[in-house]
Amino acid sequence: MSGKPASGKPGSPGSSEPASAKAAAAAPAEQPTAGETTRWQALGASVPGAAHVRAGRPNQDALRWWPRSGQGSTLILAAADGHGGVRYARSHIGAALAVRTAVQVLSRGLRDLIPTQHELTNDLDLAQIKRDIEGWLPKILVRRWQERVQRHLRRYPLTRDEKALLTTPATDGKPAAVRSGLHAYGATLLAVVLTPHFHLYVQLGDGDILTVSADGRVSGPPLAEDSRLLANETTSLCTADAWSSVRIYFQPLVGAPPALILLATDGYANSFVDGAAFTQVGADLLSAVQTQGVDAVNAALPTWLADTSSSGSGDDITVAMAYRQG
Repeated sequence: MSGKPASGKPGSPGSSEPASAKAAAAAPAEQPTAGETTRWQALGASVPGAAHVRAGRPNQDALRWWPRSGQGSTLILAAADGHGGVRYARSHIGAALAVRTAVQVLSRGLRDLIPTQHELTNDLDLAQIKRDIEGWLPKILVRRWQERVQRHLRRYPLTRDEKALLTTPATDGKPAAVRSGLHAYGATLLAVVLTPHFHLYVQLGDGDILTVSADGRVSGPPLAEDSRLLANETTSLCTADAWSSVRIYFQPLVGAPPALILLATDGYANSFVDGAAFTQVGADLLSAVQTQGVDAVNAALPTWLADTSSSGSGDDITVAMAYRQG
């Protein structure tokens, strides 16, 4: 469903002042380059969609970051979107398990890939790290999520009604149902790993990742296109071959890192009239953080997102951001 951005509060998404001008005015004069210490600050919010609130349904999105403080030279963000169809009765649990799994798998992987003695140096073999990540991450990430779901199923077996829902004919574009409890937990996943040496972007299913430069230019990581992501159709963690749908982009740091990195479940982009309007919100949010501060934006985000859902898609919306502090 098309929609419109939230109302034009100064510095908020939908503001009438060109975000590129505001961001350029607030941008720091000096920018860190690769190899210098960059500190990140996490912020974000997850709100139930307006349609879900009216129907009495839970928020089926989730977000998580590591470290728990949300601050550091290394930061991991994860956001997940549980499927909304009636067959996915436990997708809110599946989304919560997805972000927990992603943060755990990625943080442990970092400890294995970057030995302590190399953490503050530039002599890492980034090409080898890239090969290692591409080799193990997709299968391990999906396997660990499915193992967590199976443990939850053993402790809380599907009810008779939940089992019946699994065979409901598909009308929502989500993966075809089979008689597997995994499908009740179906979810998509977005994640980013930020280190002093490289950035790693991970995506399974729909949703969006935006990067914003200090002067407000918005782009996205060049993840491989997935032709199956059309309209409401998406790939999912709950399918048997989900690992093959995990898309990864490994980016060695050269020059200044982005000023802001944003993960958003599809309820956000679907609330804007077109892709250009949604892309603009990345620059608007950077400007808001630069002019109002992290704490003020973090406090306002739930209201902004709820307003956006109400005037747009009606879907749950989750936004997780990493702001570069220096």
